[in-house]
Amino acid sequence: MANSYPTEMNAMTETKNPLTAFAQWCAATPNSWSKVATDRAHDAFIDTLAVMVPGALEDVSKTVAGLAAKWGQGACHAVGFKAGFSAPMAALVNGTSAHALDFDDNFDPAKAHASAVIIPALLAVGEENNATYAQMLDAYIVGLQIMGLTGQGVNPFHRSRGWHATATIGTVGAAAGCARLMKLKPEQAAHAISLSTSLAGGFMSQFGTMTKPLHAGLAAAGAVQATQFAEAGITAGSETLHGPQGMGTLMVGPDVADLRALMADKDEYGQKVTFRTSDIGSPLHIEKYGLKPKRFPNCGSIHRALDGLLELREKYGFDSTVVKKVFIRAPAAHLRNLMYDKPASPTEARFSLEYSLAVGLYSGTVGVADYEMDAIKRPEIWALMPLIHKEYIDKLESDFPTQIHVTLASGETISTEVDMPVGSSAQPFTAKQLWQKFDTCTKPFLSQTQHKKVTALLKTEKPESISVQELMTLLI
Repeated sequence: MANSYPTEMNAMTETKNPLTAFAQWCAATPNSWSKVATDRAHDAFIDTLAVMVPGALEDVSKTVAGLAAKWGQGACHAVGFKAGFSAPMAALVNGTSAHALDFDDNFDPAKAHASAVIIPALLAVGEENNATYAQMLDAYIVGLQIMGLTGQGVNPFHRSRGWHATATIGTVGAAAGCARLMKLKPEQAAHAISLSTSLAGGFMSQFGTMTKPLHAGLAAAGAVQATQFAEAGITAGSETLHGPQGMGTLMVGPDVADLRALMADKDEYGQKVTFRTSDIGSPLHIEKYGLKPKRFPNCGSIHRALDGLLELREKYGFDSTVVKKVFIRAPAAHLRNLMYDKPASPTEARFSLEYSLAVGLYSGTVGVADYEMDAIKRPEIWALMPLIHKEYIDKLESDFPTQIHVTLASGETISTEVDMPVGSSAQPFTAKQLWQKFDTCTKPFLSQTQHKKVTALLKTEKPESISVQELMTLLI
């Protein structure tokens, strides 16, 4: 194994290899995080566990759980299912459930759904290794950092060219988090991260299908497998990130050098198409960028437009009966994700700008029930969808805020623009909003006793006293 990596791995000195640098930091950085970091990690767990509960009832989650029970039984658990799974299969099911409603958070440096991959992977490894909740928070912060740095090394072009970063970059970050939780040595952590790139893959052409949430499950399972392979002694290449045949070229494009030059003077969430090899923990991504929990259970590319429309509706007091036209001007990267102007299923509706804005225009809010099959057939919503128009703007999302223009029957046009959605660091959830979302998602499906006990555990001020096994037992 020693011949696979530079001598810096043992010396713990600066290296030109990002894989080495990432692994060293994962293994050796102290568990001494700020209150901001641990609070945000804790909020991510609350939000993700919340959306897993109703997500487990989706057809895709139930189908995956049935197969997972055949593929790998064990002592780990998945939210909403009584069966015992192997660690990779528990991660597969929980990851799918976490992303099934598209209600889980986003993470800008990676351009991915971070928590829906990292947290299911950590829950599986944590339950198998009898970890505490405090250890989970530490591993989450580490995994998120590596996920963010990996994303900065390939984005924004990795995502804009059609890769589903949740399925690709997510696997790498979750593997780093698992390596931290399993206390792997630096060289083992490097092998785990390297192995994870061989288990990473997924295209945005799957958006609006059952395979899209499955991507999060596959990424979480792949992260667990990669880490357990490395712990067992499976070795992997040392240039899978920055090498000529590594992720930074193959998952970006042969013009990567030109793209790197293009991003040199831009500030797109630190995305420079270059992998960092020093100062791995500075700035800490969970502090600088944070997570973006979702206000609505649909594609995040809809949120700026929907926030703006609802803001105008409330401010000016109009309803759908007096609206003549809604015109959205938004970055092309957002609108390309929203490919279903006439959705025929709940999964397609979550990726329909027209449907989601019509719902908001009609009712003044958008919730989980609006993406059930009966709801998407409502004639009153379909009557409003032709009012929604859009223009693709070929600029980065940081360079162009989403513009919302509403023309009323009187001929008056009122407008606003939104550069950061509710839930982002610019407009973060309050504690009240987070717990309201948790209660809204979980109360209809957990027993009163379950809900009370899970809430009490998650509100404890002593995370080191909570075991993952105890938490998962309450959620099955």
